[in-house]
Amino acid sequence: METLKQFFDGILEINSGANIINTVAAVLVAGILGLIIYFTYKVTCKAFMFDEEIGIVVIIVPVVVALLLSVIGTSIARAFSLAGALAIVRYRSVLISPRSLVYIFFGMGAGFIAGVGLYLPALIFVLLTCAFMVVYGITKSRGKGVSERKTLLVDVPESINYDGLFEETLKKYTDGFVLDSVGIVSGGTMTELVYHVQMKKDADTKALLDELRVLNGNFKILLSQYRPAVRQQ
Repeated sequence: METLKQFFDGILEINSGANIINTVAAVLVAGILGLIIYFTYKVTCKAFMFDEEIGIVVIIVPVVVALLLSVIGTSIARAFSLAGALAIVRYRSVLISPRSLVYIFFGMGAGFIAGVGLYLPALIFVLLTCAFMVVYGITKSRGKGVSERKTLLVDVPESINYDGLFEETLKKYTDGFVLDSVGIVSGGTMTELVYHVQMKKDADTKALLDELRVLNGNFKILLSQYRPAVRQQ
């Protein structure tokens, strides 16, 4: 009988008015912080780089983390369980860009701070970080002739030896390059080379492509935005 009484007393304590108010306040503050982070993410993304799904995640993550922190309180075991769950989500997910990962961890940090009741520090943290991101984005967008990372794909027929074939041309138009992968395509008749290159400021892209197509026999060449390979875990 005493055990049953302690059980109901524990339920009443957990669901007390003060705890409910604290939880609701943490969730509301985390939601506001998530919206601020979302709009910062949207403003600082280049054209065609904004991902609406990542934006929704950035709003939801602070709310969920704040709610969980309000529930677990000072329980160390529950805190480690939360950290493990977040780690699973991180390593089971494939993100388009490092920027997306940064904003998700940003949202998690804001949720953690709001979840322990530090509402003003959480707001200051989010506002200062968002202001830095906006200023950095404006400064970077106004820069003239800034070198960019690109991914270069070149097909070479099997009759041409590709070892060192493009090095002189790439040195001429880039500040640095690395051969990321070599693959056999088209039933073994073509070799596909994938380079990551750092273009020189105001580099003549057309001249680069013209020189490369002379070297590879006028076969396929593709210069695109930097696309790091997705490695299998």
